[in-house]
Amino acid sequence: MVFSQLDLAHQIDVLFDRCVDLECDSGGDLRVVRGTLDAKSAVIVAFDFNIAGGSIGPSEAHQLRVAITTADQMTLPLIMMLNTGGVRVPEGANSLGAFRFVFRDLMDAKVRGLQVLSLVTQQCYGGGSMLAAVSDGVLVNAQSQISMSGPRLIQALNQYVEGDDVTTDQVRLVLSGKSRAATSDRFQLVEDDAEGYRRGIQRLLSSSDNLGPSINQSLLNLERRFAENGVIPSDRFTAKESIHPSIDKSKFGCGNSWSVRASLFTQDTQVGSATAAYALVTDSFADAESIYDLVKAIDALPNSISNINIFIDCPSHSPSLIDETLILSEYLATLALGVRLKHLSGVNVHVLVIGSSGGGIFAALSAAASRMSMLSAGSVQVLPRAALRAMRRPDENLITTKQLLESGAVDDMLEDLSSVLS
Repeated sequence: MVFSQLDLAHQIDVLFDRCVDLECDSGGDLRVVRGTLDAKSAVIVAFDFNIAGGSIGPSEAHQLRVAITTADQMTLPLIMMLNTGGVRVPEGANSLGAFRFVFRDLMDAKVRGLQVLSLVTQQCYGGGSMLAAVSDGVLVNAQSQISMSGPRLIQALNQYVEGDDVTTDQVRLVLSGKSRAATSDRFQLVEDDAEGYRRGIQRLLSSSDNLGPSINQSLLNLERRFAENGVIPSDRFTAKESIHPSIDKSKFGCGNSWSVRASLFTQDTQVGSATAAYALVTDSFADAESIYDLVKAIDALPNSISNINIFIDCPSHSPSLIDETLILSEYLATLALGVRLKHLSGVNVHVLVIGSSGGGIFAALSAAASRMSMLSAGSVQVLPRAALRAMRRPDENLITTKQLLESGAVDDMLEDLSSVLS
């Protein structure tokens, strides 16, 4: 019996005993139940890729939040069966706002000690892979597919931007459960049958490991991954000449990521200063190294810092096959957790979109921030225009500032940066 080919109801039935559906009052497409495995209770939230690609819209986000809250309050493990295409793109700002609070709830519950396990039997993309990346363990079979960007987008962007003619088989190999398990201890390879997944769940439930909030260990693992995968940083220089007309670049130092497409500007923090500032700016995408550099810098801040400003002009996360080889979702999840831990320790973390933003970089920082602001001249999209062009899809309508505010994707709109820079 090939477990990944079973329908969702059958998968739940063969894995868990005495399942009782939990009422969510949202009409979403997920299944949320309380079940047992070997007399151990858990809250299970399951995605069906056959329904809207298992995508996460506002109703599904509500179901996820019910599952997280129930597991947290009852001190039960949360098990996510993640077969999902990520955030539901057609619902635009509503999906972005909904995912922001789901991811925030999950991180906060993880910090409180919630045990989170994930199963990926088929495919898990976008926001779904970020949910997996904060789990204590992710069970995968050799053919499971996990990535921030879908295979089609990765292949198209590598041809459109990188000029690399990667094949479908090459992409699928990098994204496979077998490759993920070889790269990260978080991913554990099991046989694609019910017994393989049952034994995997039993092993993870009996473990006391909690991989979520340990930022120092995560940074060591992520740094080591660069060398292990042959990604050696080049000499750095400024890819983008300015941050924003209102910001004095001379007060910032700058380093470039290895792809020389993403620049992280770091403000020189004076002795006794209570505020630190960073600017992640790029004409294309935020790659793994620029994300790593940002969270490492934030994690190293002294306790005297009580305010952090993060300026963002970055359309999305990188869809590069090299970045996906590194498991980009784990870099984004580490950034989100690192920033969120600063907030929970009492630091005011203010993220400001000063140009364009979207994708995983927006999802990570908006969920983690104390306050998410946006200049009125800024813009946010679920998928950037470059990605749409590469896949030869029509450009989606730009999400309006009103929609972003109403959905909760951002907290407020600023006309200029005078109140922040003063």
